[in-house]
Amino acid sequence: MNFKKEQTREYYLSDTHVENIFINEMMAGAPGDYVKVYLFALMYAELGLIMRNEDVAKHLSMEIEDVLKAWSYWEEFGVIQKHYEDPENRLRYRVEFLNLKAMIYGGRKGKQGADKRYADGLAPGVRDLLASETLRELCREAESIVGAPLSPEDMQDIASWSADLGATAPVIAFAFRHAAERRRGAARGTHYVGKLVRSWTEKDLRTVEAVKNYLEENDNRHHRYRRVLKALGMMRNATEEEARIMDCWFDALGLDMDTVLEACKRTSGITSPNINYINTILNDWAGKNRGAGGARPRRGETRGKSQVAEVLRLYEELREKAEREAEERRQEVYARLPEVRGMEEDIRRLRVDRSKAMLSGAGNARGEVENLRRKIDELQSERAVLMTENGFRIDYMDIRYACKDCKDTGTRDDGTRCTCFVKRMEEARAKEA
Repeated sequence: MNFKKEQTREYYLSDTHVENIFINEMMAGAPGDYVKVYLFALMYAELGLIMRNEDVAKHLSMEIEDVLKAWSYWEEFGVIQKHYEDPENRLRYRVEFLNLKAMIYGGRKGKQGADKRYADGLAPGVRDLLASETLRELCREAESIVGAPLSPEDMQDIASWSADLGATAPVIAFAFRHAAERRRGAARGTHYVGKLVRSWTEKDLRTVEAVKNYLEENDNRHHRYRRVLKALGMMRNATEEEARIMDCWFDALGLDMDTVLEACKRTSGITSPNINYINTILNDWAGKNRGAGGARPRRGETRGKSQVAEVLRLYEELREKAEREAEERRQEVYARLPEVRGMEEDIRRLRVDRSKAMLSGAGNARGEVENLRRKIDELQSERAVLMTENGFRIDYMDIRYACKDCKDTGTRDDGTRCTCFVKRMEEARAKEA
């Protein structure tokens, strides 16, 4: 007698085998997002399909930095192992899911060994952070920059940037200062700072001077791209090929913005104007000018610079207005519910104490940190109940920016200009017209 089982062709009708050891011993104490990363990638591993970290982040609606931190977490926990094809590139690696039964009952150990995992109750990055005076000092500097104590999660983020990305302490500190200047560091935790650090390390920017030069050049180029596309009626970012062509105009041909915009005017009678058409015009002009023994004359962009300054000043006013109104709402709550003020003062004090405990390196840090975290959670819950019972929304005292995408800075997290910036530039040009 022959036996045959129908094979499932649809991936989503298949099953993924998860070891009970993972569920019972490792999943309960892990951050929820890290569990999601592990299970999602395990499914694709069992199906034999290729899945990049960028794809995992997109499917799970997570930040790529959080996916990378998840793998560092699970590697330290001993359930996966990273395999680097290029030891110099710490961002590219293959993930191997280890056999947990063989590791625990068969005498096999993960990268760090099962006997060392969370012996002190602290997450791997935080434990390493407490052991490094350089990183401790970096955390203290970050706290002084943002004007608030760092959470354990923030500290682990900093440790992962150093260990996984190879970022230097001066570059990380500069990222915090850069984020604070854009009024984003304190409002968004370390997520925005992490994006900056990862972007810079991917471009092999290892010194503060190199980062500063890159930011200045990138901001100038991005503004030029947006200005040209706007002149062509395109409200979007430039593609890589479009950016390459435009760079040739300004770098290789030595053209100025006024000359490029003049070429853009030639598309007024064209149904679908594009960069290639402008490129033909500009190369023709450049060729004629070279034949005549000179380059097309350049004109200043003082007006454009003044418009940008006006828009940036407006953003500053919007942020100050939003912060002032938030403070007024906060005082309104305090007047009706004095207990809330006391709770918030206690929460701030406890957070400072928790930060000091983590950075102290003392032997009882684990218990002290956990005790302070529990007290903070209890106070936050009491505050939420008290406010809602008295007709206030939980986020009533939060800052309400005019633009949620860029927090009234004109620039999104990915470094691109926000759509509101384009609108405000149009308004500024209309005033000067």
